[in-house]
Amino acid sequence: MKILFDETFTSNDGKPRSRNIWYGNADISVDGEYGKSIKLTEDFMDNLCEIIKNDLSKDAANAPTETNWYFYGGSTVTQDILPTIMVRERSNEFITNFNISDHDFAVNIDAILLFKADFEKRLASH
Repeated sequence: MKILFDETFTSNDGKPRSRNIWYGNADISVDGEYGKSIKLTEDFMDNLCEIIKNDLSKDAANAPTETNWYFYGGSTVTQDILPTIMVRERSNEFITNFNISDHDFAVNIDAILLFKADFEKRLASH
């Protein structure tokens, strides 16, 4: 996984408003019986949490109002979508969104929702 872009947008008063960090080549998918599925392992969650924690610790004195992360799953489209995990932190609250394939929705949505809830709880506890 590598940083593609790291940009901070300012508000009209010149203060940092929104920091946006795009990561590419994230190892988001695993091969399943009927195609690729989003990776839902503890190691993967630990890795994402560590990256986010490290990014938040940088330039803490000039912290923006919110920080957004975009993790793109390499350059391989999985069935019908480029898998993406997005995270927003604002006022120590985290919201996540997962762009998943139709296949993942059909066979994996319950596990994805549990992973998403655990991920948000873990992020909030850092």
